[in-house]
Amino acid sequence: MILAHLAFRSVLRQRRRSLLTVAVLATGFLALALAGGFAQQTFQGLAEGAIRGGLGHVQILNPAALSGDEAQSLEHGLPEGEVLAERLRRDPAVAEALPRIAFMGLLTEGARSVAFLGTGVDPEREARHMASLDQVADGAQAPGGAGSRWLSADPDAREVVLGTGLAASLKASVGSLLTLMATTRDGALNAVDVEVVGLQDLGLKELNDRSLAVSLATAAQLVEAGPARSQISVVLKRPEAAAAEAPRLAALAGKEAAALPWFERASFYRQVKLLYLAIFGFMGLVLALVVLLATANTLLMSVMERVRELGTLRALGLRPGQLLALLQWEGALLGLAGSAAGLALTLLLRAGLNALHLQLPPPPGTSHGYELNIHFVPMVYLVSFLGLQLVVQLSALAPGLKAARLRITDALRHV
Repeated sequence: MILAHLAFRSVLRQRRRSLLTVAVLATGFLALALAGGFAQQTFQGLAEGAIRGGLGHVQILNPAALSGDEAQSLEHGLPEGEVLAERLRRDPAVAEALPRIAFMGLLTEGARSVAFLGTGVDPEREARHMASLDQVADGAQAPGGAGSRWLSADPDAREVVLGTGLAASLKASVGSLLTLMATTRDGALNAVDVEVVGLQDLGLKELNDRSLAVSLATAAQLVEAGPARSQISVVLKRPEAAAAEAPRLAALAGKEAAALPWFERASFYRQVKLLYLAIFGFMGLVLALVVLLATANTLLMSVMERVRELGTLRALGLRPGQLLALLQWEGALLGLAGSAAGLALTLLLRAGLNALHLQLPPPPGTSHGYELNIHFVPMVYLVSFLGLQLVVQLSALAPGLKAARLRITDALRHV
């Protein structure tokens, strides 16, 4: 404890230099913590968008669907998809199983035709567990004043919800009558007349330009699906258990089906996460270099100004290893003070920025922005603290070794 006391007094004696070093450390902690909180907001938003956008927590599908495109509708589907969905709903870990039919074809209004990517869903279950209602576009009014809405639960209703871009390309609005054309499971061409009941904004321009949603009954009639389904999106009671539950649900689904957790199907989420981690790592290295140089400079100047003092300590019996430990203590105290100041600044700035409700511009490829909400991530704070302490201890090595090599006679004669 004597060394700690001496280090504390030395840090206080060099107030200006110590404050500058603490400011550098606090700034580094602030940058790392805020970047980590922003990254966590992005990751959570992407995860929620992928899960509630249709993937669910676990997706059940035919393994063949992972290796190639379908030449015709449901070529790589689940032959008994509806039966499997009922079996999954009885599992105690499953909150809901949402069978889906994916198909493509032409959407026609009069002389205009546009290619589309369609999804057949259970309207009622989809609205309870997915973001369908949130995606319905506001302000799209049909002739006569009927507003944009989601699909009804009536299995006999022939309704469609169009992506906003797809509706614009056809000049269609709520109330328009369109024709869906697609190939059946046998390769024949089939058509169904539908009424536009809503427009939806899926967040990505490419999806808005091509996507539409219909009820399972309408999709099954169009492609003559019978009980077959393209995939089943499983919603779990414990979302964090997706990776652990996937193998068990795969066994429950049978040999002809695979079960994948949502993050293995969300390629955009994985790519963005890797990009952010690379940026975060590079920024951390730059900050570590700045902190290393600043702290090493402070401690080295402290050693140069205290040569006679260090020589006196050696003459009083302090060993070279203890001088090295003394400089390590000084670095540790600076790191602790810098991290504490950085933590206080981070919490204040985070609260202030979140209170402003700042709207960020839309990321590339998306159709709308989002509100800045920097998350509080204890693990990021802990890693930032430990990382800064490690860098400070490394920066104290060179000054500490220089102090340990001092000869008593030379140090006492130093002017």
